Amino acid sequence: VHLTTLSLSNNSFTGTIPTHFGDLTNLEKLYLTGNKLESSLSTEFYDMASLSEFHCGGHQVSTEDRRVFLSNRLLGTISTLIGRLTRLEVFKIAQNSFWGSIPSEIWELTNLVNLDVSRNGFSGSI
Repeated sequence: VHLTTLSLSNNSFTGTIPTHFGDLTNLEKLYLTGNKLESSLSTEFYDMASLSEFHCGGHQVSTEDRRVFLSNRLLGTISTLIGRLTRLEVFKIAQNSFWGSIPSEIWELTNLVNLDVSRNGFSGSI
């Protein structure tokens, strides 16, 4: 499969991010924002060597009479394996349940131009 963009945002997907996504070696952009996913980022996630954009944060939808907040509930820590994603330019994981420290390997990603880790439970030094 030569899939380069996978957009599954703003649905009602539940469960985990499939580990077989790691087999999508040509995948450059993965959009999972605004679902109800509950999992950590598996080791296989870090095998997507072509990945340049990852979006999995929350999303607010406004209607005439109310606001609805759609959010994944991804959790766990960000692995030091993130250093494998050398093409990564955008990493948006806001409004999830990640914790721990942000691994120093993320600061070594020379193509990274947009990092959003807000509204999680990160701690430690920056």
